[in-house]
This record gives sequence, structure tokens and C-alpha cells, in this order.
Amino acid sequence: MADDVTEQDHAACLSWRQSAPENEQAWQQVQKLQQRFRVVPDPEVGSKLLRQTKSISRRQFLTYASVTAGAGLLATEHFRTNLFNSTDYATNKGEIQDIILADGTHLFINTATRIDINFTPRKREIRLYEGEVYIETAPHQLPLSVVSREGSLRPLGTRFSVRLMDKQARLAVYEGRVEIQPAESDDISIIESGLGADFTRFRLIKRQAVEAANMAWTRRKLAVANMPLLEFAEELSRYHTGKLRVSPDVSSLRVTGIFSLQDTERILQQLTEILPVRLQAFTPYWITLLPA
Repeated sequence: MADDVTEQDHAACLSWRQSAPENEQAWQQVQKLQQRFRVVPDPEVGSKLLRQTKSISRRQFLTYASVTAGAGLLATEHFRTNLFNSTDYATNKGEIQDIILADGTHLFINTATRIDINFTPRKREIRLYEGEVYIETAPHQLPLSVVSREGSLRPLGTRFSVRLMDKQARLAVYEGRVEIQPAESDDISIIESGLGADFTRFRLIKRQAVEAANMAWTRRKLAVANMPLLEFAEELSRYHTGKLRVSPDVSSLRVTGIFSLQDTERILQQLTEILPVRLQAFTPYWITLLPA
């Protein structure tokens, strides 16, 4: 708030925040965005907003929050753009790239991903800093390696994908085999076609079967079968600008279908057509799925 806001203004704001849990949550979200991106609204605007009435209307606050959240997202994109300048290939949220390297290796680079390519007369190396990449290797006399913070992968004539997550990496092998060596371990594991594995820099966590539908993102699609709505929203969030939340009352509903990642807002509308849910938008960048 502005420095010249009166005690009555503070009281009105506090009353609005305490009137409903979602109001307080929205207010705290704005405060976090301001602190993170140093987005400070014009003090005069804040003063005028509070002084229009003795109580703040929900519409007025959400308009203010929307502008602040939007500015925060713009700041994020500006930061990522500058960061991308130091890497060979990078994608923004929602963007998917399809490239062929000098040796003929075919890459699909998923949303919010950064990679470097290091090819020399002695080695072929792809460094994955964040995100996900799908790789179809090309025959070559030099082995190819994919290096990330969690460890190194060595494909053996293969098609595979690797995704960096918060605390681990996920490998999926669609053809051939891939060797895994965690960054802080001498152990080497081989993952065969049709299988995948999660691993950290210290060890292999688990192996699991791989579904071909997991590759749908390379065709700009999101294909799911019987996926809980909460998990679906988390996956969709990788491509959607803004925050998606799911009410606990509908989080266990199941989603099945093939959705176009070209339009994530359309996907949200489709959910309301196939499930008993509705959309509630606190701002254009903060949407909650609620019971219909």
C-alpha cells in the first residue's frame, strides 16, 4: 500500500482480506509477486483505489492483482530471455522446438528447457540445464552423452527422452538402450526399450514401463488416460502461462483424452465440458478448478 493511506483505508483492506479465505490468499500472492519481481504499483494508484469507497470491492482488488501478477510474469519472461542468451537452445513456457544437429541427431525440445551442444573431434555432448528433451540419435563413430545435474546418459542407438524435475531426473527409452550413471555414483544401470527410470545424482530410484503416449508432446499434444485431475493440471501448468489450482473436491476426477497444446485456455474450457467442474479466475493468470 502507499505510505499516505489512512487508518480507515487499512481497516477497510483488512476487513476485505478477512471476509473470505480466497481474498487473503489473493492478497498474499500479490505481496509475494511484488517482493520477487520488485514490481511496485504507483503509490497514487494505490491511494485512489482505496479511497474510492470505504471498503474494497472484490472486482477492484482483482483488477489491481491482475496488473501486478501480469507485471510479475513479464519480469519472469524478461529474466528468462536474458538467461537464454547464454545457451545454445532454449524454449519459453508453452514453446516446443524441433531441430536437427550437425551430426544428424534429431531433438525435440519441450517447454521451458535449456540445453547446450558441445560437439568436438573427441566427443558429442548435450548438456541439459532444465526442462525436457526427446532425442533420436544418429549413427556416428563418437558416442553421444547427455549430461545434467543428476548424472550422465549414454544412448546406445536409440530414441529416448530425459526430463529434469525438482529433485530427480526421468528417463524414458522408446528404442534401443540407455546407460545411466548418477553424478555422485560409480554405478551404471542400463535401461532397455519400453522402460524408464527415475534417478538422482546419488542413485537409481525406480524403473517403470513407458507409454508411447508420453511422446505426444513432440506433436504438440497432451495425451492422458485415466489421469487424476490434479496431476493433469500440474502437467498442463508446464505449458500454461499463469497459476492453475484444483479444489480438493474435484482433484481425484479422472481425465482421458488427447488435447492440443497450441491452446491451453481451450483445454481448460474442454475440462468443463467433459467433467463436472467450472473455472474461477481470480485474475487471468490465476485460475482455480471448482465443482460445477
